[in-house]
Amino acid sequence: MKKLLSGLIAATLLNVVPATAAAETRYITDQLHVPMRSGKGTGFRILHRGLPSGTQLSVLEDAPQDGWTRVRTTNGTEGWIRRQYLVSEPVAKLKLEEATANLARFEKMEGNLGGEVRRLEEENGKLSSSLDSIQQQNQTLAAELKTLKALSADALAMNERHQKLLHQHELLKQEKTMAEAEIQRLSGSESHKWYMYGALSVLLGALLAMIAPHLRPRKRHSEWAN
Repeated sequence: MKKLLSGLIAATLLNVVPATAAAETRYITDQLHVPMRSGKGTGFRILHRGLPSGTQLSVLEDAPQDGWTRVRTTNGTEGWIRRQYLVSEPVAKLKLEEATANLARFEKMEGNLGGEVRRLEEENGKLSSSLDSIQQQNQTLAAELKTLKALSADALAMNERHQKLLHQHELLKQEKTMAEAEIQRLSGSESHKWYMYGALSVLLGALLAMIAPHLRPRKRHSEWAN
């Protein structure tokens, strides 16, 4: 970049063209000081003893046949200056100053860009570190999710087994209830049977008691007589 700017400065220094009558702005040429007079000629009163090289002037009247031009300075002073001291473009000194200022500005911009590049590189490094950390966290979360899925599958299997066991338990309870009812039924039937047997025995005993006196043999009269 510095080589390119140096080339531009060199080209600028060589690019000095002659003045034309139609130009509205003129500059003092590469002279140390140029006097400004009140009229077209060296005999007129000097209004300014020496305008420095590079001074910007506004053209008010041009007299090429006489070799003079009436101009006005930026602070409002008006007068005549010989045309040979006027050019249409800034002199080499001004161009050099402008080019030097541009070079300094470009170098400053380059420095700022370099700082911005370093800042972006640092930020990129931080973002890369953050990305690595996030990727590690993502891997950890993926592993935890896989473990949770496995645990969830085991929990579902255990829950299903638990439900089956509860169903079997209910079936066993029902079977137990039915068995107890059957036992009670059988126990009641057996008691009733023994009760019937007892009652029948009592009844038979009563009948025998009633019949027994009638079943004794009677004594003969002859035997009583003796």
